[in-house]
Amino acid sequence: MALFFLNMKHSSSYLTLIQFLLIILTISSCGKFAEGVVHEIPFPEHTPRLAATLIVNDEDQELVAMVTSSASVLDAEGPQFVQDAIVTLTEDNGQALYSLTQEDFSGEAYKLMLEDVFGYQEGELTVTIDAPGFEQITATNTMPPKPQFEFVFESNGDTINSPWGIYVQDAFTLNIENNGGTANHYLIHVDALFTDELGDTLDWTPDYLEARPDPRITNHRMTGGLIVSDESLASNENSLSEINFSAKSWGENTENPPVSRRLRVVSLSPELANFYLTADAHLSGGPDFFAEPTLIYSNFSSGFGCFGLSSQTVLEID
Repeated sequence: MALFFLNMKHSSSYLTLIQFLLIILTISSCGKFAEGVVHEIPFPEHTPRLAATLIVNDEDQELVAMVTSSASVLDAEGPQFVQDAIVTLTEDNGQALYSLTQEDFSGEAYKLMLEDVFGYQEGELTVTIDAPGFEQITATNTMPPKPQFEFVFESNGDTINSPWGIYVQDAFTLNIENNGGTANHYLIHVDALFTDELGDTLDWTPDYLEARPDPRITNHRMTGGLIVSDESLASNENSLSEINFSAKSWGENTENPPVSRRLRVVSLSPELANFYLTADAHLSGGPDFFAEPTLIYSNFSSGFGCFGLSSQTVLEID
């Protein structure tokens, strides 16, 4: 007991002494910490390479290719647009389909208007990009089959609860034909067509889509649509059945309702699907600042960018 009270009596002195020793140790170790723990790690030298993005749909009437140079993280100017490149798209037999040159560069991309839609292309396509001062880069891709599907539409068929109240949406149930044995990737859009004050039609505008939890569905913010994939269920012939989602309801009392609506299902090549998903994950970021960043998929030989092909089927919504 005496020892107990003796410790209690001098406890404040002990705490003060411990705090003092900690301060001394901290001060005396600062020099060692700076000299022995903190090291400057030089960044490796970076040789600029071409980076490109060319995404083509069978219904496109314009080819748009973006070509830039890669840059080191220490480069204050960052990637630069390359305006003197030659972009060549060829068939699997080596026959050139299209070529974009410096004359086609406008704004931030190479743009080439086509006489008709690009159309469905059989076989593997190759894009080759040459530019002075850079190593040539290439990428290949194959256009996936046009999607075959049917859907059920129910006006005001879905009710959503939110912190701002309850609101009603149109419900869709989509059944896509499975291509059998291979992974399928689709981008789903519901588009609305409006008119201006003079009655002239404007461009198609995608509606915002929502889906109940479903491992096959990813809400893709970069494109504003839903990406549907059966990668883990490709062998199941019903893997793409009963895909449920909802879109904004345009009731009779809606001011300036659309004059027409359509359901657009886009079949994505595996490479394009990977690019879309990883790019969206990278751009979305997250709350963990120390998490390893998501790497964006690339099928170009330089490791930067994507050459992707897609085909689409469009059905009107009654």
